[in-house]
Amino acid sequence: MSKPVVYIFTDWYAPGFKAGGPIQSVVNLAQLLSKENRVKIITRNTDYGSQTPYLNLESDVWILESENIEILYLSKENISIKTFNNICKLGKQNIVIINGLFSFWYSILPLFLANLYNRNKILVATRGMLHKSALSIKPTKKLMFLAFARGFGLYRKSILLATSEFEKQEIEKSLGKVKIKIAPNIPIKPIELKDIENKTFKPQGKLRLLFLGRIAPEKNPISVLKALQTINIPLAIHFIGSAIDKQYNEEFENLIKNLPENIDAKHTQEIPHAEITNLFSENDVMILPSLGENFGHAIFESLAHAVPVIIGNNTPWQNIKEQKAGIEIIPTNIEQIKEAIIYFNQIDKETYYTWQKGALNCAKNYISANNFDEIYSALIR
Repeated sequence: MSKPVVYIFTDWYAPGFKAGGPIQSVVNLAQLLSKENRVKIITRNTDYGSQTPYLNLESDVWILESENIEILYLSKENISIKTFNNICKLGKQNIVIINGLFSFWYSILPLFLANLYNRNKILVATRGMLHKSALSIKPTKKLMFLAFARGFGLYRKSILLATSEFEKQEIEKSLGKVKIKIAPNIPIKPIELKDIENKTFKPQGKLRLLFLGRIAPEKNPISVLKALQTINIPLAIHFIGSAIDKQYNEEFENLIKNLPENIDAKHTQEIPHAEITNLFSENDVMILPSLGENFGHAIFESLAHAVPVIIGNNTPWQNIKEQKAGIEIIPTNIEQIKEAIIYFNQIDKETYYTWQKGALNCAKNYISANNFDEIYSALIR
């Protein structure tokens, strides 16, 4: 008897990268599941916030990415109830994985159809969308949907996936009594210790900071800029991230233009994920005082590249200072952000090396604590 096909519905997938961590989460998930299953991914043919289809990728046909992974990049013209109905009605034994909660086409409609056709198993990854910082963005529509979902038992046939015990509690708070299983995010492989031994720390005496996240309220780059305004030592910072919120971006751009002369700042709207490794090798500390993360791929990738972090205290990465992996701060506390930056600026190379090793060990400990093959195989059995 052939194994069921795993169908994954997600708004964005590789080669897209502008949506950040959620894309990498699905890429890693598909690769892991494809070891023993056929995986079919249904997604858009555009990146986050873009109207331009991916170059050199055919739309509206199944593309074989690897032996067991096929991808359907849907064009705007073919995103319809009929298209999704034709996909969802195939094979009662098939498994459906839905990446997210609030997208009509890639979350709500596939869930409704999977329920309608009584699929073998329906898994819904909430991806941090029920964190209070995420719910604070366009809250009215989200809260109305959640009330509807609770009232009509929209998720009664589903298993909700949380990446941590904390996210499990957030799901229960928003959706009430639903089936929940904890399935940690599947990360990249950390580098080796020998790969960091020749890295230059603070070239020309300047601490190099990297901000890797969307220019958006929940990622909180403006607090970083406000902290930098109060620092009178030479620093360099590179912001990497796209902006969708026009008003917020205007404030961000105005602040970055008016930083003091001792701060060398630049902003790059987007960079392919494949180039991330080079960024970490060129920077000393990753700073991301986001208001909340369900996992924080940028945080993990920084740790996995032996780059210590300055992060908000509303993430799964707790007690990292004791591990010499980074410093947690209250995201909106400008003085705490300032103090963390100044600390890393004043340490010597030998002390910095202990933080590099601490960051790398933190990433390795996360991997050793989770048997991802076993966890995800059990989910789809």
